[in-house]
Amino acid sequence: MRAGNGAPIDDHELDRLIELHHAEREQVRLVLVPAVVVNRRNKIVSGLQVSDFKLFEDFAPMEIEYFGTEASQPVAISFLLDVSGSMGRLGKLEEAKQAIRIFVDALQTGDRFGLISFADDQVAWITELNSDRERFLRRLEVQEAYGQTALFDALAATPRLVAEDVEGRKAIVLFTDGNDNASRLNTFKAVRLARSVEVPIHIISFSSVSSGLRPKGSESREIRTLERFALETGGSIWPIRNPTDLKEAVLRIQEELRFQYVIGYHPKRRDWDGSFRRLKLETERSGLIVRSRSGYYANP
Repeated sequence: MRAGNGAPIDDHELDRLIELHHAEREQVRLVLVPAVVVNRRNKIVSGLQVSDFKLFEDFAPMEIEYFGTEASQPVAISFLLDVSGSMGRLGKLEEAKQAIRIFVDALQTGDRFGLISFADDQVAWITELNSDRERFLRRLEVQEAYGQTALFDALAATPRLVAEDVEGRKAIVLFTDGNDNASRLNTFKAVRLARSVEVPIHIISFSSVSSGLRPKGSESREIRTLERFALETGGSIWPIRNPTDLKEAVLRIQEELRFQYVIGYHPKRRDWDGSFRRLKLETERSGLIVRSRSGYYANP
């Protein structure tokens, strides 16, 4: 190998250049944190400025170097549909299909959508991300309930199926009754894998009782894990008891996808060692709540 002036480069000089290249690459590495802000009535808050936010990585304040909104960017939604046997009871699968139809009908030109189903040990694309409504709805219609529910395994696998290079706003919308009876992963491993990708998970849970009405300590392991997934990824969870709940959940998730703040910064730590780094994004405006992912893995 030769330098720009034609002189040969020895191994020592080559190693030095490689190290400089890696250092330069690390210096320009930008971490993006999409966020939704709501008020005490759980309504979306728009119009905030960069000065309204503070960002911390592992409790250390970070300088916000990028700030914007993605109101005009296209949306890419991966619908994760539980087609296990328990979803076939009480019309839950048909309700989920109808909710997905409402989602797709409301999407705009340039938006993309895909369908992933899971039951037993199978987690697979039914239709990959595209804008073909007719084909998507045909494939959705023929989905039938069967087998057991490997919910944790599906949640852990799905982010890896959602391409990180997809532009615009991305989200996973999960439809399930939360009745896990076949997963091989434990809760800790499932959450760790799911939060490793920068995709918020919005969960529509066909639960008979709202989380706000359950006696303290009575929540099932599955519901608590679903709530954890939503919290860790900056998504939301919507327990469904009736058609009104379902309609509200669909409209609200659509609204959140249409308006996000995006915060960007360069980490002060330059060692990309694969460790998990905790993030906290907050606003100085009183009475407002910021929802964003809880952290990221500093993978090389």
